[in-house]
This record gives sequence, structure tokens and C-alpha cells, in this order.
Amino acid sequence: MRAAKLLAASIRDLGLGATLEGLPLILISPLTMRRLKRRKLRESLQDGFDAAHGTDTAAVLVGRELGPGVTRSGHLVVHYETTSAAAIRAPLDGLAIDFSRFVFIDLGCGKGKPLMVAAAYPFRRLIGVDISPACIAVARRNIARYGPEKLDPARVELLTLDAEDFELPGDPLVIYLFNPFPGKVLEGVVANLERSLREQPREAVIVYVNPHALAAITRSELFERIPTIADRMPMAAVGMPPYEQAAVFVTRPEAAGKSASSKQR
Repeated sequence: MRAAKLLAASIRDLGLGATLEGLPLILISPLTMRRLKRRKLRESLQDGFDAAHGTDTAAVLVGRELGPGVTRSGHLVVHYETTSAAAIRAPLDGLAIDFSRFVFIDLGCGKGKPLMVAAAYPFRRLIGVDISPACIAVARRNIARYGPEKLDPARVELLTLDAEDFELPGDPLVIYLFNPFPGKVLEGVVANLERSLREQPREAVIVYVNPHALAAITRSELFERIPTIADRMPMAAVGMPPYEQAAVFVTRPEAAGKSASSKQR
């Protein structure tokens, strides 16, 4: 039954061709998957984040390790992996915002590494959302054991939840994504965000690392893409693997004005 649901979700989200191409990796060759996980683990450990902070963020989780394989609405649950702390910091460092006014939200937060990196910035609050109970459990342990400086647990909220069901807070937002969903799920997330911004106009930023479904955001009338540090200074991106590159979007001032005007009528 689980395999049938995964197959149906994969065809729905990725198409038949991509599903057939991926079947040998996931179903036929567990040895290949173990090798991939070992390679990803080596890559993730290279930045030294876990060694420096006593955390566990590097290991890849797939399949039953995550828990649900398919969301409530029938979409694939993407496997967990993370990226380097530098790749998380780079787009944040390029934001010209007053961080103390914003809430940082990591949708598909996994084991919580972006939340821990973002805790070094003066965000009002930090919220992590993930559909995987296993990932949220590890994230809680990571935040509790993070050192040598301590994180204030009162700043961090972790929710085991489908991202499409998450109710956005009414604060200015920085939403972080590390390729957490298939494109169709991201379309639903963006639609929820647009609805929230129209009901309560405010600033919002989307930081999308390893952006595989850009069209879900570029189609939005409320957002415009802005250059990152790597865009402005190409030398900053030398040696950066493609999966660590980011696209950053901010709310359009004119769109926010229209939203506010329509709300006042």
C-alpha cells in the first residue's frame, strides 16, 4: 500500500518519466541509496557545523526513516538533507532589513540547522515546520544541546505539520526553503502566503536555496526577485555547488500598496 501511494504521488508530482528513472535508485538498489547517503554525509560534515556545536544535522533521512511518505493531499514527502552553514548565512547577510521586526520561518526545517544558524540574527522568533516527526524530534534535541553559546528555547517553535496547513503569523516574514517540496506543494504554500499577505499586508522575504521550482514564486504578482551577494559578486560563488545557490524574493511595494488599499475599501 505504501509503495502504491508513493508511486502515485511521484507520478503526480514528478511525472511518469522522472518516476521511472528514479525507481531503480529507491526500490531496486538499496546499496546505491546507502552509498548516496554516505556521500551526502561526507559533504555535509565538511563545514564542521556539527563538530563545533554538538549537533546532529548531517545524516540524510529517506523513506520510512522520515515517517509519512505522502502528504495529506497526496504529494511526495521529500527526503531530508541539509546544506552548509555558509550557504544559509549568505542570502541572509544580503538582506537589507531590520531583522528584529521579522519572524524567521523554515518550511521543511528537517533537523533544524537553518534555525540554529538564523538564531545568530536578531529575529523576533524562529519557527520550524516539518511533516516528519523524526526530523522534528532531532531538531528539538539539536536546539537543546547546541553550544558552546546557548540558544534561548523560548525563541524557537517547532511544529510537526504539513507546510500547506501552516497558518502564517501576522508579522513581517523571512521564509526559508531548502528545496523542501515538489513544485505543486510549493504552489500551495505560495498561494497560502499570498492570501495571508492580501488579508494582512506586510513585508515578506523568501530565501529559496537549491531552487528547483522557481516558477511557483516567479508567477506571483506580490513578489520580485532581488540579487543576492553571489549575484552581485560572482567571485563569492566560486566553488559553491549548485545546490547551495539561492534565489531571494521580496514583496513588491506596489503590490503591498494595492493589498492595503483593497483591504481598506
